[in-house]
Amino acid sequence: MGLYKVIFLGLTVAGPEEETRLIQGLQKRFNLTPEKAESLLQRVPIVVKKGISKEEMERYVKVFEEMGGRVRIEEEPPPEFAEVFREPEPPPRPKPEVKPYTGPMVTCPQCGFEQPESDDCVKCGIIISKFVQYQEMARSIEGQVREISTEEKISPWESGGGFFWAYMRTTKEALFSPTRFFKKVSAGEGYWSPLIYGIISGIIGFGVSLVYQWFLFSAFIPPQIHALIPYNLILTLSLIGIPLMVTSSIFIGSAITHLCLMIVGGNKNGYQATFRAISYSYCAHLFDIVPFIGSFIGSVYMIILIIFGVREGHGISTGKAVLAVLLPLIVVLGLGILAAILLPMFLGGLGLGLFRGVGV
Repeated sequence: MGLYKVIFLGLTVAGPEEETRLIQGLQKRFNLTPEKAESLLQRVPIVVKKGISKEEMERYVKVFEEMGGRVRIEEEPPPEFAEVFREPEPPPRPKPEVKPYTGPMVTCPQCGFEQPESDDCVKCGIIISKFVQYQEMARSIEGQVREISTEEKISPWESGGGFFWAYMRTTKEALFSPTRFFKKVSAGEGYWSPLIYGIISGIIGFGVSLVYQWFLFSAFIPPQIHALIPYNLILTLSLIGIPLMVTSSIFIGSAITHLCLMIVGGNKNGYQATFRAISYSYCAHLFDIVPFIGSFIGSVYMIILIIFGVREGHGISTGKAVLAVLLPLIVVLGLGILAAILLPMFLGGLGLGLFRGVGV
């Protein structure tokens, strides 16, 4: 009894309707999805069944003819015949003996893969020698590089926190570490915060100084005149006048100092840097609360702080900063000396003319 195989060749008659009928028949008869049925039709010729009897072969032929498909039947040789004429299989080749690797190994410093010694990691692809070199360079400078926190970039007054402690820390840094402080201040921005700080410092310094000066000099004022001066009026004028005086002096001082910086070529970062330096330098007026010598110390130290402030704020040399800050004083002294020289000459000439007029 012979065996057969059924080879599917495609459509009997080509056409869209016949193709649709064939695909639907393949789905229904062989329980295929639309995609598999369409793929089967595109891959013809294809063996759909082999090693079947004549009766089963005839059933397959009938099914495909009903669907509109075309098949070819081939008779297969008997198993005994196939066994006789089958080509003998070649003898298996001996597998080469694999000796275990006993040479030096290296571990990738990035992914940790262990491999025979090589400069290239076969897993992650890095060049091991260069990676190790970069790691050593990073470790060598690790101790020298320190990330600057947000609080270190600006003054404590502008970094938030409690009002009292922020004011005290800012004052301490400005008075006793001016270079470091004004370097941080130069990295900040804005006018409002430094202006408020300067006004508060000026009010404390001038206010306390005014109070003890009032009590000191009021002892020398006759009681009759003292009675004519209302205490409430003085208090009101002080509460209004001192803040206005401090505010106007900050703006005027900033404008004059910045103009002098422009004259000496020290304007590197604009008016804002000058304004911030002047405002924070007003903490020197806290020395005014010391009786008698406090005002002098505060004025001198404020000039020193302004020099530090404009130097760090504009990134200029100390000489330019000193010249810019002291330029108004130099101009005033120069005009004073010039007046002291010219005024006697003018008055002498005027007196000589008067005497000549009397003689005539």
